[in-house]
Amino acid sequence: MEPLTVGETPLVPPELAEKIRDYYPGVGTAWLDELPVLVERCVVMWDLTLLPAFSPGGESSWTAPVRLPDGAPAVLQLTVPMPVVHDHVNALRAWNGHGAVRPFAHEPSIRATLTERCVPGTEAMGLSADEADAVATSVLPQLWSADPADASDAVPLATVCTPRAEVMEARAGDLAGRGDVGAFRDAAALFRSLPDSTDRTVLVHGDFSRRNVLLSERGWLAIDPSTAVGDPAFDVGMFLQHDYPSRSRVDRLAGQLGLHRDRTRAWVFALLIQGASWCLAVGEDAEYRADVAAAAALV
Repeated sequence: MEPLTVGETPLVPPELAEKIRDYYPGVGTAWLDELPVLVERCVVMWDLTLLPAFSPGGESSWTAPVRLPDGAPAVLQLTVPMPVVHDHVNALRAWNGHGAVRPFAHEPSIRATLTERCVPGTEAMGLSADEADAVATSVLPQLWSADPADASDAVPLATVCTPRAEVMEARAGDLAGRGDVGAFRDAAALFRSLPDSTDRTVLVHGDFSRRNVLLSERGWLAIDPSTAVGDPAFDVGMFLQHDYPSRSRVDRLAGQLGLHRDRTRAWVFALLIQGASWCLAVGEDAEYRADVAAAAALV
């Protein structure tokens, strides 16, 4: 089959192709080679009109706006084949459009999903802190109101956090004798203790960053969950971790959502230090120092 094209626009945005080849050596390149066939299969199977893909795209999937047979807008997503511990489709089904996009169809054999499209699709990333927190207090309670049993494949939050703890412990070991490793050890301990010490268990989004909350005609909606079952304060930590939030902001948002302030601060601390570790690994020293300073200010 000839490679699928969308007018004169490349099927895969160059930035996305580069990321996938870098992040998933071997399997990513093979998947990109097969992607035109997979997209064509979805177009035929679901009778779609394909539009140019979102650019620059994400990091582990190809997504494009499409039109359904009746002309309604939707989003087609195909994901790189890789081990996962969750199924985002079951979470979307559990939420059934409450606080998240509606799922329309799914073909697990090729990791293809068809979902509601957010129009205009503005990211919460561009909002002020107060505006963003208002979005969080609107969307998160809707997600947390779902019955976790309705997403039967969702794993315990501890399963998600154990690898994070291991990375923090390894980072502390790497830096031993060459700097302050206390924050990394503290973050590791929190990733191990917080999931099992919560007194509230909900279906958490798992990747509730500002980029994964979009404006739609129905209001603000979450996309791309990385679902687990556990402490709702984890979602707040994910939402705030890139903002270098003050202690007062964390406490205020926790209070508005009915969460324990100290637990919420602990999640933000751990996730900030995890971000600092990544910055250190890729040589972003200024961002590393900013993450560490923001985390220290929460203690």
